[in-house]
Amino acid sequence: MILIKLISSLWFTTLTISFLINYLLIKYSIPVLKYLNTIDTPNDRSSHTRPTPKGIGIAIIISLIFLQFLFSIELGMLFIICLISLTAISFINDYKQLSAIFRLIFQSIIIYIILYFWPPLQNISLFNYIIPIWLENIFLFFAFLWFINLFNFMDGIDGITGIQCLIISIGTITVLSLFNKTSEFDLFLCGFISGSSAAFLLWNWHPAKVFLGDAGSIPLGFINFILMLILCKNNLWFVAIILNSYYLCDSTYTLLKRIKMKKKPWEAHKDHFYQFPIQKGVKHSTVSSFILLHGMLMIILSISTIIKPGLASIILSLMIAGISTVYLLYYFKNKLFVEMVKK
Repeated sequence: MILIKLISSLWFTTLTISFLINYLLIKYSIPVLKYLNTIDTPNDRSSHTRPTPKGIGIAIIISLIFLQFLFSIELGMLFIICLISLTAISFINDYKQLSAIFRLIFQSIIIYIILYFWPPLQNISLFNYIIPIWLENIFLFFAFLWFINLFNFMDGIDGITGIQCLIISIGTITVLSLFNKTSEFDLFLCGFISGSSAAFLLWNWHPAKVFLGDAGSIPLGFINFILMLILCKNNLWFVAIILNSYYLCDSTYTLLKRIKMKKKPWEAHKDHFYQFPIQKGVKHSTVSSFILLHGMLMIILSISTIIKPGLASIILSLMIAGISTVYLLYYFKNKLFVEMVKK
């Protein structure tokens, strides 16, 4: 029933057109990136072994702006300007490394503008006014800043970001549809992310022919956090946590570990859990496939909280999500996993 509802909705139409447009845009943008020499050259901190064009995210964001006009969806000029600015600075960073402080300040300005002046996100309360609103605003600001950067940090192997975008977008729209809380805005944005991510995966699956670069991972993190806020706005904060459990756990633990070891957290590294099996010779596609399977479980858990609502269902789903995520992290670091998948 829910599948028929989604297929006949704006979500599926947007997904289909987004997929076709992005597939072609990415195909014809790769030679341009090579001409501009935005190439990711492997080094001792890389998980790839050959020079690969990066920055294709700019083509994906261009497609979003085009599709917005095509479907007459009102994202708002403020949103478009902020997204273009964020993408432009990120693309410049792909071409010529900018200082981490400058990028954080710029991102902070964009986040502040979107959170407090963009109508769809105004008057959001994550904690139902349990804590002072000023404290909640501070938490929300830093959570937003952290999320868009963790999306960039986690974009370290072929296929991983495209898969995570699919998990978030499909999980979000399915739950909202079951909850009868969808709007044209939600359907369009989830459809765009689903279609563009699927198209990107065809070019980014191992061995990758192109990378997102900061111009893709930062704006996509920006859009996906907005999807999380839409869930929270509908009192579905637990779904936002479940769908992002792997990314949140891997990136947060790794960051805290690097800080404890007095390493610069913003520098490229190979300390993420998903990178351990890659260093032992496991294929990118194998690791990404396990993350996909875990993501499918997260979608099922999210759906279960709507089909059978209640505090017990939410707590049980959060517990299963947490345990399965910790197990996957442990699994990636386990020698037996490496030996098994390499056979």
